[in-house]
Amino acid sequence: MRGKLKFILGVVVAAASAGSAAPTKSAKTGQPAPAAKTLVADCAVHRFETTIQLTGPDGQSKSSKVRMCGTVGQTDEQWIRTLQDAIAKTAATEGMPQTAKDQIIAAVNAEIARLSRPKLSLPEGADISKLSKAPPNPAPQAPLARDYAALPPLPTPSSVEPPHVLGGGPGGFAPTPRLTLRCALAGDEDRATGCDSIDKDTVLVLRADDAYPRGVQLRFVRKGDERAELDLPALKQGQTAHLRLPPAVCAGVVRSKLEIRAIGANAPSGTAAGTIGEYDLRC
Repeated sequence: MRGKLKFILGVVVAAASAGSAAPTKSAKTGQPAPAAKTLVADCAVHRFETTIQLTGPDGQSKSSKVRMCGTVGQTDEQWIRTLQDAIAKTAATEGMPQTAKDQIIAAVNAEIARLSRPKLSLPEGADISKLSKAPPNPAPQAPLARDYAALPPLPTPSSVEPPHVLGGGPGGFAPTPRLTLRCALAGDEDRATGCDSIDKDTVLVLRADDAYPRGVQLRFVRKGDERAELDLPALKQGQTAHLRLPPAVCAGVVRSKLEIRAIGANAPSGTAAGTIGEYDLRC
């Protein structure tokens, strides 16, 4: 299947389509023919938008929008092929400035990469805010005493100083979790954007930029006061989780500042949490 790409430069110009003319009507019924119905645009399920910057004839920078919608009945795999087809059509479009082509192609490639990443799978109806905060049960370890006889002799004293290792806290060294947080409206999680502010109905879309086989703990801090915690299960690299703000974060306040911190579940005790970001909180 194919989608429709609209390139807006003061006026809307059709730059990508299904490779066919507009849907035709039956001579007898006046309704779209069956073959044409598959080309009807459907923005409710699959839609892509981006804004590009161009220089107008007056030398001033102007913003222009690019929008593409899927078609009725289109699967996610077909939508990705539509995006790939749009890249080829954009590159081949004559008369379009090269700077516009470069921006459109980069944005569509980023959207394809986002759609191709695996998503966090939770049981149907599960609420991630109610997941257990208890850490995973460690695997039983054999008693150390049984290996005493196999230990090598202790080394002789040395006058060389041991190396100095910089740590993340009194409990030892642990890298700050690399996570990306974006915000979306409920039901529109696939089009998350940067979080300028967070309110009680915001859906937090969290992406793991590294793998965290023992999960990640999120801490919600309001003006230095830790209000709530969320313990996420194991995350693969590139996996995303959709979260809701814990109710305790908004308790007793209308507007405030919210800082979200994260720490890996396998970090040493006492390791300081890394900050994901600070946001305006609206309750």
